[in-house]
Amino acid sequence: MRTVSEKLNLSPDILEGATVVNMYGKHMALVENYKSIIDYSPEQIKLQGKHIKLLFQGERLKIERFTQDDCKIQGEINLVQYVQT
Repeated sequence: MRTVSEKLNLSPDILEGATVVNMYGKHMALVENYKSIIDYSPEQIKLQGKHIKLLFQGERLKIERFTQDDCKIQGEINLVQYVQT
């Protein structure tokens, strides 16, 4: 018997509401399934996901867009770190 994720052709992480990070070079990141912004400065952005916290460090960081579904971070991203909660 196939799992729901196989039937829908979706990653099991997506069905669990996992936080997903798509990097576009080192100047843009798109974060999906985040809950809230914890900290925000030009050097550091922290986001709360369902099961983890995400830390972005760099220079001239800014949140270009944030909606209920995703958060777009731009700037020079030097570090992305997952921190278990």
